[in-house]
Amino acid sequence: MKFKKKIKSRVKEFREELGLTQQELANRVGVSRQTIYYLEKGNYNPSLTLSFKIAEILNKPLIETFYRVPIIKDKIESLSFKKLKEISKKVGISYNKLGSITEMNEKELSEAFDEEILRKIANLLELDFNELFIN
Repeated sequence: MKFKKKIKSRVKEFREELGLTQQELANRVGVSRQTIYYLEKGNYNPSLTLSFKIAEILNKPLIETFYRVPIIKDKIESLSFKKLKEISKKVGISYNKLGSITEMNEKELSEAFDEEILRKIANLLELDFNELFIN
């Protein structure tokens, strides 16, 4: 089973390490502060050209600045403790096992959870299974 992936970034972390504000970074790469804000929130995927500019200004490799993670990991990471507990109980797996999704690579995810469990998790995340996985 293949997982659909989302582009994530470490722009905020690297920007803050350099002591740059969103506006300063935006000025250096030639975009608006709002573009940097949305990029850091995960609501904007920059062009390849912009990605290279940002990585260069942050003095980090592109692959460290922007990376891909399975969507299910991103969704699980954004859940509250209470919601994780609720989902783990309804699915019939331990809270620790559900939470461990965020630490697993794609192969480990496929080995640790069968399709039925993943379908239940997707359903409880109020997502269509096909939004998280490539058939």
